[in-house]
Amino acid sequence: MYAYFEVKTVLAGLLERACNACGFSVSLEEAEASVCDAREGFGDFASTLAFDLAKKKKTNPVQLAKTITEHVGEHEWVETAKHDGPYLNFVLSEALYSRVLAQVLECSICFGSNASSKRKVIVEFPSVNPNKPWHAGHLRNAILGDCVARVLSFAGDKVERLDYIDDLGLQVAESVWGFERLNDKIAGKTAGKRVPSGASESSAGFVGKFDHWLGAEYVEVTKRMEEDKQVALQVREVLKSLEEGTSKTAKLGRELCEKCVRAQYETAFSLGIFHDALVWESDIVRSKLFENGLKKMLATGGVLKESTGDNAGCIVAKLSALEEFKDMKSPDKVLVRSDGTAMYTGKDVAFQLWKFGLVDAELKFSKFSTQPNNSELFMSTSSGERKQFGKADVVVNVIGVEQAYPQKVVAEILKRMGFEQQASNSIHLAYEHVVLPEGRFSGRQGTWKGFTADELIDEAKKRAKEQIREKFKDLSEKEKEQIASVVGVGAIRFSFARVSPEKKILFEWEKALSFEGDSAPYIQYMHARASRIIEKTGTNDKIQNFVLFVNENRSSNLQYNEEKTSQSESKTTRSSAPTSNTFHFTHAEERKLAKLLARFPFIVQQAAKQYRPHVIADYSLEVATQFGKFYNECQVLQEKNEKTKTTRLALVHATKTVLHNALELLGVTAPERM
Repeated sequence: MYAYFEVKTVLAGLLERACNACGFSVSLEEAEASVCDAREGFGDFASTLAFDLAKKKKTNPVQLAKTITEHVGEHEWVETAKHDGPYLNFVLSEALYSRVLAQVLECSICFGSNASSKRKVIVEFPSVNPNKPWHAGHLRNAILGDCVARVLSFAGDKVERLDYIDDLGLQVAESVWGFERLNDKIAGKTAGKRVPSGASESSAGFVGKFDHWLGAEYVEVTKRMEEDKQVALQVREVLKSLEEGTSKTAKLGRELCEKCVRAQYETAFSLGIFHDALVWESDIVRSKLFENGLKKMLATGGVLKESTGDNAGCIVAKLSALEEFKDMKSPDKVLVRSDGTAMYTGKDVAFQLWKFGLVDAELKFSKFSTQPNNSELFMSTSSGERKQFGKADVVVNVIGVEQAYPQKVVAEILKRMGFEQQASNSIHLAYEHVVLPEGRFSGRQGTWKGFTADELIDEAKKRAKEQIREKFKDLSEKEKEQIASVVGVGAIRFSFARVSPEKKILFEWEKALSFEGDSAPYIQYMHARASRIIEKTGTNDKIQNFVLFVNENRSSNLQYNEEKTSQSESKTTRSSAPTSNTFHFTHAEERKLAKLLARFPFIVQQAAKQYRPHVIADYSLEVATQFGKFYNECQVLQEKNEKTKTTRLALVHATKTVLHNALELLGVTAPERM
């Protein structure tokens, strides 16, 4: 158990005993629930027990707090305990802070992680249509999903990253129509040349990445559909061929989509985003996944087939009787039209059932690529092998807030089918959109042009290199390129990750690529500064010896000092006399930093439970800022006292570790030099 949680358990034990000694009946669980962080300037931890007891006993909480404090026994980790009004406040001792540093140094890159979870969690993201490049709006989904997957994995879950590819939509039909008919009339394509099988996205007669070219074509086709009804009718015929799935047109559609996704994944890889499997909508239909799922929905009463009214012949989820949906104009959700055409929500429900392992299908997978992190990426295919994808305990769908109603429908249908646990474990991680000053991004209108993720990455690297070239003239060109990439990509990821999902992001170049203030480069610089201090001292072996010493004496830190907890020997304020202290804290900034580092496992747990990676971003900024204060106030390399110097070097090591781990959860590289 990490020190942050250990000390809460210790304080709960002290409080339980104190209350019982006063004649107050309080359980250990109640005592621990009352323990929280103290207000600034009032100690390290506090308890609100007096408030709860005062309500029950209808008495003054201040007097109760005073009485309880007088009966709190001693413990090696508690330096002082006193009441401030109705609060019971605790100041922790050197022994506890030594424990914190020892744990961070011992666990290193594992500090904050948890291996106890047995859950399998599927995170689905970013599900971008396969006919255009990622733009800044898509980045929010991709970075949010990737960070959530990283946090959950670090917190102990077995995480499976899925990407749902809609290759049967109207947008794909438009792209296929344009590819077959427009030839050299699309900007970026040389006259009349097709994409030969196996060609790379940057060759085969196309200028630049294939997803950019296909996106430009999509915009042109949309314009022509609006101007010419015949074009719109022809596109609808293409869509019909795609849905039937057996024609040359359908084959071409899949080929174009696969090439576009490969180009999109070049972008993903440059941002450090990786997946386990791609699932194509066409395979969901053709593998009988949707058919089997629909049969199960009907058999269990999750949905029904209407025989009368406007929805006669349709398969519908009847929701009008539910309180949550009753005020909607059309609360009932059609899953399958009367002509047998499946609606998006119908396929979503079937796919959700598959993710939980509640419906079987002939869904097979083959290798799509080997990713830069050396993991294999698979995709669903008509001919491949069965893989152990799906069968999750929890499913997190990272989808825009505008899909709140369909996602609620999915969960409600699962509940009606008798899968209440799976319904409650269907997490819609809704996020607000990234918008331009003039409004939302539009794939059809082409407002993404000039704001693609690739352009953003290139611009970030360019700006980073300009700053590095001026400030770090002693670095080689290769080092400058490497650092520029790390800093540029880090700035992008952090600027998106640090905003809570509920808030809109107004995209502005200067904010997205900020290298000053509350930004990734600031945290990266603090990590690099800590690395530089360690490099100058070469104290790794020395610090490790301290870790071993503390571990050998760990048991003494976990025992209650029974002989000193009697009422007669209790004191309101007392000093502990630890015997196993390795480190010596002489400055307030040292304690503040150690206390903040101790919180990291709690921060990870909080971010995982709430599916909110911005909590990690806020915390990493706080650590970087506190490290800056510590470094400015406390000499490290020039400190004369050996034990004080050792303590401060340990704090530098521990800070470096925590910043590295926090940045890793955000997908931001922690450089050794900057």
